[in-house]
Amino acid sequence: MIAAGPAFAADYYGGNPGGGYKDPPVAVYVPNWAGFYLGPSFGWSWSSINVGNNTIVIGNNGSVPFSSPGTSGMIGGAQLGYNMQAGNFVYGIELDFGGLDTSGTGSRVDPLDARRVVTVKSSGGFYGDVTGRAGLTVGPAMLYAKGGFAYFTGNVQVTDAFDGIFQNSGVFTGWTVGGGLEYKITRTLTVKGEYQYFDMANSNFSCCLSAAPGLVDETITANTFRLGLNFYLNDLRSPLE
Repeated sequence: MIAAGPAFAADYYGGNPGGGYKDPPVAVYVPNWAGFYLGPSFGWSWSSINVGNNTIVIGNNGSVPFSSPGTSGMIGGAQLGYNMQAGNFVYGIELDFGGLDTSGTGSRVDPLDARRVVTVKSSGGFYGDVTGRAGLTVGPAMLYAKGGFAYFTGNVQVTDAFDGIFQNSGVFTGWTVGGGLEYKITRTLTVKGEYQYFDMANSNFSCCLSAAPGLVDETITANTFRLGLNFYLNDLRSPLE
């Protein structure tokens, strides 16, 4: 019995909240952001149709100053991405795609010739982007920034019956930059809020004039804010700390 005393003492927990010598280590969950993810997102956009730096050039007939129509509408779609993680630093690539509403109309009368009325009408379309994404995590939250290539299939129609302009734009291409906050609700489900700025141009397309050659230079810019969910396609258990 005297010899067994030290062995019992070694097993004694003594009310220590951290446990005794034979307790298993306390599990501390470290959020894992690595791997593939996908999910939906939706929100609102504020866009501006800048035509020819607010000027439409009409051959040798001079130019018509034009006030860009501004509009607001819905933006919604989905995202797919892949993350890599090194400690609190998360980086990867993300693809966004969906619909963007840029519907709006504006017109201007040439102050030198009232017969020349230029009308610009825009409509919504599909958008997409391929961006790099990098962020820092604090507990279950990640603050991130993103940026890369963007395109938009919406149409801008420029008309001027007097000069014979009836022209539709093609696909817009450009760049995007933004950032947001993503928060883990569970190991595989997150919620996010994201701001994104788009700058997309379709420059120097022919006006197809019947009277004189001409040129139209267009740019679409949009400020967007979206809420979304991401489903991470893994349930890897992070190592214990």
